[in-house]
Amino acid sequence: MMVILILSGAASGVMVVDDDGVGDFMKIQDAIDASEIGDEIVVKNGTYAENLVVDRPIALRGEGMPVVSGEVSSFPLIIINASGVVLDGFVFAGCTNDSCDSASVRVLSDGSKILNNTIYGSSSHGISLLNSSGHLISKNRIHDSFEAGIQLAEANGCQISDNEISRNGYGIYIEASDHDVIAYNNISANSGDGIAIIASFGQQITGNVIHNNSENGVYHLDSNNNLLVANTIQDCKNSGIYVVRSFSTLIVANTIERCGEMGINLDGTENSVVNRNVLSANDINGVAILGSGNSSIINNVIQNNRDNGISLRQDSRNSMIANNTISENKRYGLIFDESSLNSVQENQIHHNTNGIVMRYSADNSVVENVVRDNGFGLSLEMVDNVVVSKNEIANSSRDGISLIRCDNSKIWANRVLDSAADGIHIIRSTGTIVSDNDILRSGGYGVQVLDQSIQNIFLSNLIQNSDYGGIYLFEGEFNLASFNALIDNKKFNGWDNGGNMWDGNYYSDLKCNETFWQVLCTEPYEIRGQRGAVTLDRRAFSDPNVALGR
Repeated sequence: MMVILILSGAASGVMVVDDDGVGDFMKIQDAIDASEIGDEIVVKNGTYAENLVVDRPIALRGEGMPVVSGEVSSFPLIIINASGVVLDGFVFAGCTNDSCDSASVRVLSDGSKILNNTIYGSSSHGISLLNSSGHLISKNRIHDSFEAGIQLAEANGCQISDNEISRNGYGIYIEASDHDVIAYNNISANSGDGIAIIASFGQQITGNVIHNNSENGVYHLDSNNNLLVANTIQDCKNSGIYVVRSFSTLIVANTIERCGEMGINLDGTENSVVNRNVLSANDINGVAILGSGNSSIINNVIQNNRDNGISLRQDSRNSMIANNTISENKRYGLIFDESSLNSVQENQIHHNTNGIVMRYSADNSVVENVVRDNGFGLSLEMVDNVVVSKNEIANSSRDGISLIRCDNSKIWANRVLDSAADGIHIIRSTGTIVSDNDILRSGGYGVQVLDQSIQNIFLSNLIQNSDYGGIYLFEGEFNLASFNALIDNKKFNGWDNGGNMWDGNYYSDLKCNETFWQVLCTEPYEIRGQRGAVTLDRRAFSDPNVALGR
């Protein structure tokens, strides 16, 4: 009978370790050394002062969370250098080896499963996965490691999921690794970044809650083709997601709020996509783009950030900013600074201190946006060859569109409504065409031109019900106002201090006694100016629709 029982036990491949002496072994390493491929070692509750080496594919399972504390604390508490090892249900308490690739749990082979453990107090990493692949690290509690809670170095195709990782140097540190999945972890209160991705490819960071980390939520350096999806990132000291010198990063459906710098920071990147994120209450910008190219910032909600909604600086180029809702940011909804060849299209930009500001930039386009309830709707300063078209700019508490040294640009087919100051305000600008706009109910002038603005064209605009005047050419010459309809502007429809040309406009205060071909007044219209200046429009229209050609 005894022989049968022994044979049955051997066939099951299960050995029991109990430090009270009632199992098969009192030491875990003795059981490992006696095990064969596929065996299971069950370790009962207790404290085991051992440094373990697992060199064969077995399962180690703890009952009652046994503690492995290390006989020599300056060595890893467990080294796994066989493939297919399962480590489930232990406490690994303290490891004083502080070398860069050491850890409480050090893994050097493929396909380990590290599950349901508590790992804390390491002077290096909690778990280190080195030069290996295919690991599952799940449902562990990892805290108070001096370096990373989990390190991946040349570790490929791993899944790190459902862990609680807190109060470490870094939460998860990934270097030179490919195609890992980091999912549904709670990563908090680490003294560095929540997740750091360095020189890695094809990482998928999804569904994590990353909060109260002392640097960035996710730091991403020199890495390509990575995906950051549906993470919640809150209360980090620096940026929520900080991407540096990287290519083709996809950032989708994340919620990032209350970070100390940027919600998302793109620095020297190419081909980044930022889509369907919610970025709110960050201390500087919702999205910052610095020296980056070909970014797509689309379908995001960017609100209540303490500086700007979106900022492009230092030669950021070829970006598409489209279909975003940008609101209640404390400085600018969208600012361009020394950035060119970008497109802003179909955004809702409202209740920011100022709407869109563009400085020292060229060849940008602003098309089909709704810009309302801001300070300046759109401010262009020291820019060249900008297209502003088919926007609705409403309820600005300052000018609807302000141009300061804005040259060779096209302000075309916009609706500029209910500006508290001027509808379009132009200072020292040259060669700009303002055409086919509806400028209604401005609190100042419909269009005001100042400070030696020359060779600009005002063509086919409807300017109506301005509190001061329709078109006011205060200072400048060789400007042309033609085919505009100037209707019921309170102090005057047109004013010119001299040196400009007016031709073929409609003026609501001109009552034609006779007309040519039933559309042109026979008598000229006098546009008055200072010191008795008078400029004549000799072909004033009698019908505003004919003048506008609409």
